[in-house]
Amino acid sequence: MNKLVLKTQNNKVPILIGNKILSKINFSNFIIGKEVCILSNRKIAKLYLTKLKKKLKGFKINTFIIPDGEKYKNVQVLNKIHNFLIKNKFDRQLTIIGLGGGVIGDLSGLVADTFLRGVNLIHIPTTLLAQVDSSIGGKTGVNHKLGKNLIGTFKHPSLILIDIDFLNTLQGNQFKSGLAEVIKYGAITNRSFLQWFNKNTNKILTRDITALLKIINFSVKAKIKIVELDEKESGIRAYLNFGHTFGHAIESAKKYHGILHGEAISLGMILAAAISIEKSNLNLEDFNLLEDTIRKTKLPADLPLKISKSKIIEHLKYDKKKKLGKNNFILLKSIGSCHITNKITTQYLTNILDSFQS
Repeated sequence: MNKLVLKTQNNKVPILIGNKILSKINFSNFIIGKEVCILSNRKIAKLYLTKLKKKLKGFKINTFIIPDGEKYKNVQVLNKIHNFLIKNKFDRQLTIIGLGGGVIGDLSGLVADTFLRGVNLIHIPTTLLAQVDSSIGGKTGVNHKLGKNLIGTFKHPSLILIDIDFLNTLQGNQFKSGLAEVIKYGAITNRSFLQWFNKNTNKILTRDITALLKIINFSVKAKIKIVELDEKESGIRAYLNFGHTFGHAIESAKKYHGILHGEAISLGMILAAAISIEKSNLNLEDFNLLEDTIRKTKLPADLPLKISKSKIIEHLKYDKKKKLGKNNFILLKSIGSCHITNKITTQYLTNILDSFQS
């Protein structure tokens, strides 16, 4: 088991990483009081809820289970969870445990931050995407019909438990979706890692334990380094949004149906890299390395015809990263180096979308 720590101005968050480590954790070290509410979805609860409950003997355990899917990350579901907690008369000694992927993690964090103005939180991410990205850094949120993650807060947990054993039951498309975020970390921070990833896609896709531990530890360390420098995203933390400006707009245009987060982000990275060739002097060799890595990972690199360009452009208007009415795009100077620009016109964006739609 590897232990990393995310240190911010007011928090020290232990992040435990390993294989089959759930059974080794003493949760009493991280739980306040005697009452626990586990938030999960139906699929994950069926697989792992009983196992987790056995580790929580001695605590009063409550559960709130929601359907699986991004479309349930909304204010209506948030209100249902709040109603459940209020009706059951929980107090500030409650610990919320989020057992699931990114949707569960974002909801759990927002619930823990807003119920009674804040209760204890533990993240147990069960998808690769949540393990390498969304569970780390304190962001919480729900979606609005006009855009993704437009309502949210910052809330750090008392523990993040990353057990790669959960990945054995993760569907292939969900696993590849998480790999998009790993590729992102390589693209913005480390060329040699991205080259290693490109050469080892077969090991990664077959979920070789050594390869999984390498990509997860690399990703978590990369995110810790950036978040510790810029917790509230006033500067370089925005680099973590590489591919996400387009990606979130694509998800919103599709109404979160028929495309996974990582698939949208892979398209967003390709589009941002294409813009980078002209606007940031990204060389073709670096673009090809990124594109080839995405394709070898069997993630999309061409914008499908059925995705409306006009809807993508429309949803860009509601991107939460906008400043003074202008979209901020993260562009690559080279693999491992990036910057932020707001000098991309709507017509230019339309032309880029045209060139990548097949």
